[in-house]
Amino acid sequence: MNIALRKLTKTDLAAFSMLWQFYQYHQSAFDKEDLDSSGRFDIDEEYLSDIAAGEEDCDAYMILVDDHIAGFVTVEPTEILDREMPELSDIFILPKYRSQGIAMHVVSELMLDDSMQWHVAVYEKDREALKFWDRFFARLINVHIMKVDPPETEGFHEYVIKNI
Repeated sequence: MNIALRKLTKTDLAAFSMLWQFYQYHQSAFDKEDLDSSGRFDIDEEYLSDIAAGEEDCDAYMILVDDHIAGFVTVEPTEILDREMPELSDIFILPKYRSQGIAMHVVSELMLDDSMQWHVAVYEKDREALKFWDRFFARLINVHIMKVDPPETEGFHEYVIKNI
């Protein structure tokens, strides 16, 4: 199995937008968002287009498995604990590709290649994501994982991760 990250481009926009609909479907269990009158989740298509055009302070990557689209991941700058750091803000893997180590591979490739600190926030009610992060954290060596509880956010488990 060949897993690759490809930086999002304008030609990926239609696929990225559809994946975001699937992602919102999953997230609706936690954020309680309803469908709009067209039967779609109300997502900011202009924002997604700006990400694809490189006009937002967000890096998005298509996740490919054997050259097939398997999901996406986004990274945005954030400030937490009075420091700026990248946040692995969104990751979505299509159900067909789950439980195959793909998300572990992607997260490791992004977060463990340097000595930067990273921020991760997970919905408190997203048991599947929490299990993933618990498994991921358990595999790490020479990495400091700090659970944080910033007063400005509620409903999330938040972590700062740093290679040591």
